[in-house]
Amino acid sequence: MMTETPEDENVLRTVRDVLREQLASLDALGVADAAIEINAGIEILNARLGETATSEEIEALERRFLSD
Repeated sequence: MMTETPEDENVLRTVRDVLREQLASLDALGVADAAIEINAGIEILNARLGETATSEEIEALERRFLSD
């Protein structure tokens, strides 16, 4: 894995945060298939940054995409 500079990490966090906003928009529109793909990108960026989703974020995603 490539080592990120602090500037790179800031850019990755900014991109991730924009993706989170877009995820919320897709979710509001009910476009689940695209929202799932956006979430995958968010998870990749979190891993690259060494960060994890909060338990609240995970629970919200489970309610949206895994509920009956």
